Amino acid sequence: MGYPQVLARSRVSLPDLLRRTLPSSRTACAPGKAGHVSGTMRATCKKIRHREVGVRLYGVSMVRNEADIVRANVLYHLAAGFDRLLIVDNASTDGTRRALRKLGRDPRVRWTRDRGSFRQGEVFTDLAREAFAEGADWVAPVDADDFWYARGSSVKEVLADSGASALRVRHVDFIQRRGQGESSPDGLLTMTRRVPEPVDRVLAPDLLAAGKVSYIEMARLHKLVSRASEAMKMVKGAHSLDGVDGPVVTTEDLILLHAPLRSLAHLQSRAASADRRTGTGKSLGPGWHARRWQRLRQEGALEEEWAANSYGEDGRLDVYGAPHETVFDPTLRDAVAPFLEQPTSSPWGRLLREG
Repeated sequence: MGYPQVLARSRVSLPDLLRRTLPSSRTACAPGKAGHVSGTMRATCKKIRHREVGVRLYGVSMVRNEADIVRANVLYHLAAGFDRLLIVDNASTDGTRRALRKLGRDPRVRWTRDRGSFRQGEVFTDLAREAFAEGADWVAPVDADDFWYARGSSVKEVLADSGASALRVRHVDFIQRRGQGESSPDGLLTMTRRVPEPVDRVLAPDLLAAGKVSYIEMARLHKLVSRASEAMKMVKGAHSLDGVDGPVVTTEDLILLHAPLRSLAHLQSRAASADRRTGTGKSLGPGWHARRWQRLRQEGALEEEWAANSYGEDGRLDVYGAPHETVFDPTLRDAVAPFLEQPTSSPWGRLLREG
């Protein structure tokens, strides 16, 4: 069977709700200010009204060099109903700590610094157990580039209505425009496309190695939001866990809006930091993508890789010379727009350079 036939059969069917443009979440604003949107468009801001539910929800996070996105991420999740965010900064050098210091003025945000290696599984486990000790009912992993999203409801309402011990949640990857050379908060506003259907992970390694698909086209492992437990143990990436008894159920009521590659500079940074991330050496083991990007960087092929993972003026990916279709979807843009600051006298370019 030739690659075109294999590629056609490798696509993962998405539910009807994902094939269509995802419905916009209830909009919200950071306290006291409207969000800024590029050009003449401005986000419509209104208070999110959650049904009163008796769920205490904690988010746990480990971040490194995420100055362009961490503020929007934290404000978004607080507005989405998270009761507390526990964050560990892993030796950031780009201004992330400065952003966290400001965010930490809110008592719902608690952060610490870790200068060691990127031990995400261990750190998540410690934070999850800390959340349990403080009375959390549910614990959600919150990567800086992930945004927990509930369709027509709220995250807490979905959790309150669930009888499961943990919910398995899919990612929807959003794609950046090709001209986005540098990372900035406003860069999220141009991540308005996604693939129609992702490629099955079983077939993805061979197709990726052959240059027939790109990283952004691959299906991601699901993530888990789980009931808090003293015995909980999270695995790196929060794709599996131990210590939680009871059923683990896949849900379509929650999704993770994912912004994995936000600029060419972001891709270059991830390639340069691959050595900080431990791995098993398996083709799709932990950190496999960063090690692959490190190799491409050494070969001088990162700009070609960026073209394969970003959309051009025609809305298509350039997958090593072959155009691949994407579809317009403004869900991520609409979700985060209320939480983006207007430019100030202290520009983001300077923040990105400051530790």
